[in-house]
Amino acid sequence: MNTIPTSTPMPVSPPSLAELQRAFAGAIVDGAAPALEPWIAARGIAPSARLRIYRNANLAIHVDALATSYPALQRLLGDDCFDGLATRHAAYRGSRSGNLQDYGADFADYLAAQPETAAWPWLGDVARLEWLRQEVALAADEAPADAAALIAALADVDHALRLRPCMRVLSSAWAVLDLWRYAQSSQAGDLDPAIPQSVLLWREDGQVAMRAIAPAQAAFVRALQHEASPALALAAAQLIDAQVAPETLLLPLLEHALLAA
Repeated sequence: MNTIPTSTPMPVSPPSLAELQRAFAGAIVDGAAPALEPWIAARGIAPSARLRIYRNANLAIHVDALATSYPALQRLLGDDCFDGLATRHAAYRGSRSGNLQDYGADFADYLAAQPETAAWPWLGDVARLEWLRQEVALAADEAPADAAALIAALADVDHALRLRPCMRVLSSAWAVLDLWRYAQSSQAGDLDPAIPQSVLLWREDGQVAMRAIAPAQAAFVRALQHEASPALALAAAQLIDAQVAPETLLLPLLEHALLAA
């Protein structure tokens, strides 16, 4: 009876489609997939080199997505520094969504944790402001409340006010709005970043609008976003500024028609 010599390797069953897809996804993230390479046709390019092409293209797509979401940050850091940080983020964090518009939500935290950015502790909040700008741009819209609805809503201090979904607020220990505006300008100038700022963001005529507001106003808006009643939101604002006049808390929301119908 003929037998197969022990030195002859046994044939290996080809991996399933699901196994190939998982291995390919791993190669895009990790840069290497020795178990996958035997199943890749060379056709003039080594399998490992072919995988690197896909990995590099994937990194470039994610770096471009971050540059789109964080243009002011890119200007403040410079192209080379931003590309290095963005490439590292793409390589080690990557995206967990099939929608590139979701990619980069954690970039502010990642940026603040990098040793080379320690000299600029305000960078993380500038990034947070830019991400909120993207959220505002993509948020659903809702018609503002008319005069009759406003009167009815404001008459009941225990009933939560509804805010339009295209509105955000950020409070920072740094001059984030001034830093963002500085990044948009080609003019050099003195800027003290160590001035706390609170920023209201909303969408107006299809564009993202921003303005600085008082810390107590920011606390009031943030409480309303968490569905607090006006009375509870007022209490939250008075923890920041005990002397704040209630009518000033509503002023930014009324000026920009940010209460929902």
